[in-house]
Amino acid sequence: MGGRRISLATLILAGFCLWGAMTVNVQGSAAENQTASSASKSQTQPEAESQAFHLHAFHANVGLDCDTCHVPAKPGSVALQRPGHDQCTPCHADDFNKDIKQKLCEQCHSAFPPTSSEDLLPFPRYKNAQPIVFDFSHAKHVDPHARVDTRTGFRADCTFCHRFQDTGAFATFGNHVACASCHSKAGMKPLLSEKSATADCRGCHRPEEIENPGAAATHRALASYVVSGKYDHIKFSHAEHFKDRQGYQLDCTTCHYGISASTDLASSTLPKMTDCVNCHEVSKRIASSYRMDNCELCHINRPSGRAPDIYSSMVKPASHTESFRLHHGEDASKPGAPCFVCHLNVEPSAVGQRQCLNCHQVMIPVSHTARWKDDAHGKYAALDRTTCATCHVADFCSRCHNETPRSHFPLPQFKNGGHAQLAMVDERSCFTCHTFANTCSECHAPTLK
Repeated sequence: MGGRRISLATLILAGFCLWGAMTVNVQGSAAENQTASSASKSQTQPEAESQAFHLHAFHANVGLDCDTCHVPAKPGSVALQRPGHDQCTPCHADDFNKDIKQKLCEQCHSAFPPTSSEDLLPFPRYKNAQPIVFDFSHAKHVDPHARVDTRTGFRADCTFCHRFQDTGAFATFGNHVACASCHSKAGMKPLLSEKSATADCRGCHRPEEIENPGAAATHRALASYVVSGKYDHIKFSHAEHFKDRQGYQLDCTTCHYGISASTDLASSTLPKMTDCVNCHEVSKRIASSYRMDNCELCHINRPSGRAPDIYSSMVKPASHTESFRLHHGEDASKPGAPCFVCHLNVEPSAVGQRQCLNCHQVMIPVSHTARWKDDAHGKYAALDRTTCATCHVADFCSRCHNETPRSHFPLPQFKNGGHAQLAMVDERSCFTCHTFANTCSECHAPTLK
């Protein structure tokens, strides 16, 4: 009997433990599922509303062309008006006349039933959040000669597409009217005219991506300021900068120096804070209210703490150690390297190598010691002549080596045996100017027979 009681108690206890474990697992699984569902929902929440119904994708799937809905603002114009009821009724007449459907109205109106044109949603729906143009290359559109418009004093290829707003704070993006100056010509692709087909429209636009943010990997990583042309929490005015543009020699590419080499949207970035240091650094002649230590000048929400040392040429960066001078080439040759912030001979450039040239053409490298010209430079030039070409032009070597080296004096003594020791130590240096046929053979050929 005692054994049975122990066995029964054990079974009962095991049953309770199993039931408890199952309860915990079920509750835990439910909690995990709820958490996973919440996380999934939070991750997809920004896209949930847009994925309910994609306007452009739906109409493209039923075979409608772009010009079915997007019509010119006036006959012959390349400027298009926003689609209205006249473009919708041919297909949706029943929806307008009988029973107005909320889903249809919600594509354009923020209220249901619609009250007036005042409740229209922004168009495109994700304006300033997703790029309207699918891809754009400034490098293909800029003037290689950088010609200046005499009326404005700015680069003509910049002001042709970008016009300043009335306040002068920001410049607008190019529109169909500006693009049509070139793209309306016969044979131009994509063609922009009243006869443009869907294929022409899709040469620049991907409307499905506008209404479905993050659909394309190429645009998912684009920062908001690339799309909108503005930094968040930064106040800026082009007009203020151009009040003394002659004194500071300001042009569009003074700050937007990387745009002319930009080949896509990702590289069409706005100037960084380090670019401002070139003019606004504390030691410059600019007024104190416009210097870098006056954070409220640009920042709407002032950052806490003091300004980083990198924004002052008076403080040596921590990265500039003794070894950095010998191995700085890798960092300095990167596009957008901020060397120009402190080094007066360096100008901002999207091409890193150009920054190296600006500095090294006026600064003698540390390797160029007193013995460099006579003894050391030949060995280094033989190993890597491209480094020499950073500062020296093609005929630099020949102009120098056409002169008799100082080691050859007195010349009679050098010719009659004095050259032998130097030739045995470094015969290659002799062949910089001489060949065996035209020099050595005069004396040594008879002895070799």
